[in-house]
Amino acid sequence: MKKINIFIYVLMTLSFFVLTLKADQNNPKLDELFKNIQDTNSENEMAMLTSKIWKIWYEANDNDTQILFDRGADFLENNLYEQSLTMFNNVVSESPDFAEGWNKRATVHFLMGNYDKSIKDIDRTLSLEPRHFGALDGLGLIYYELENYSEAIKVYQRLLVIMPHSSNAKRMLETINDKFV
Repeated sequence: MKKINIFIYVLMTLSFFVLTLKADQNNPKLDELFKNIQDTNSENEMAMLTSKIWKIWYEANDNDTQILFDRGADFLENNLYEQSLTMFNNVVSESPDFAEGWNKRATVHFLMGNYDKSIKDIDRTLSLEPRHFGALDGLGLIYYELENYSEAIKVYQRLLVIMPHSSNAKRMLETINDKFV
């Protein structure tokens, strides 16, 4: 009887742990979504898959971080960059392994013209989630803005490895090549 009670307790504890897990860049569903992105050449399907990935990436692993993240995203959406930056500073401080917190802070820095800070945050994002196509696109845009076309080309080529049918990445490579060549 004791063994059954212990087994039930362990099972309930594991169930609670699994149910309380959130997403982020460690979600195992991401591997299948990225595989599907590799396999599709349909713009509609790619949009659906990337939307699912963003949804997973936007979920923090704890409620406090999620609240800060959501506030930061709201401020960002309303072009309130200083307030957004404060929220994302708190996000990366509280949850340094949450890739999307770093990516959103990189976005704010980019919009504020703080390219060096944005690049540092993008580097951190990519160290946590090397497939982060949003961070790569942002990095490519920074290099483009800085007229560092050779680096921008490398970034967009790297993006095409992840998303081989990305019309945006292909278009940016064409634009850069026109300027660079």
